[in-house]
Amino acid sequence: MNAILVIAKNTFKEVIRDRILYGLFLFAAMIIGVSLVLGQLSFAEQARISANFGLMAIHLGAIGIAIFVGSTLVIKELDKQTILTVLVRPLSRTQFIIGKFFGLAGVISVQMFGLALVLLFIFYLIGLGFSSQLFVALLGIFLESLCLLGFTLFFSMFARPVLVVCFSIGVFLIGHWFSTLKYFSEKAPGTVIDVVYRVVRFGFPDLEALNWKNLVIYQEPVPSSQCMSVCIYAMLWIVLLVAATAALFERKDLA
Repeated sequence: MNAILVIAKNTFKEVIRDRILYGLFLFAAMIIGVSLVLGQLSFAEQARISANFGLMAIHLGAIGIAIFVGSTLVIKELDKQTILTVLVRPLSRTQFIIGKFFGLAGVISVQMFGLALVLLFIFYLIGLGFSSQLFVALLGIFLESLCLLGFTLFFSMFARPVLVVCFSIGVFLIGHWFSTLKYFSEKAPGTVIDVVYRVVRFGFPDLEALNWKNLVIYQEPVPSSQCMSVCIYAMLWIVLLVAATAALFERKDLA
């Protein structure tokens, strides 16, 4: 356990110093700022526009870190051969992968926390109070980013960073198109789309189930049982992906 914490801590420090992280943070903060400006154009919809743009910025920032930073998290260690000096210590390859995962997960959580504070400040300026729905929406974004991080690390075991990014973005898009694929599948049973939907349903997570941003925008409640079941669903995917990544990494030739 101590070895995992050491790897996670070092990964956290390394990524925090990465300039791409500050770029993503600045981009997300700019979108939140734009939401405040656009909200002035329609006073009646100011709160809704600000919440929508703010949560979208946090969402894109978290997903961006998971995919773009995660795509090189292990590969650059292999390219520089620095991983060989790490693994000579009393540390297994599985512990290395878990530590890397938790380290970047910590970066995502810090980034989300910082942007959430900015969003809450904007809510305060426009007179919109804090609601529990905001916490639920942020939880959904965080779990989705961890799922995509799991896929990114998994793809990085057999593909280069450019392909890893493409594959991960594909998972992101497919995960949010479940309802659309289901609709066309029901309209055309037995067709190619129906077959694709059946394959996708078991091979990819339904990321749209974690999309709770509308709860904040429209102030809709979410049943606790539904929230709990979706969280368990996401955690199972995360554990499965990290385990699969660790299994591939155990068999990977590092020479």
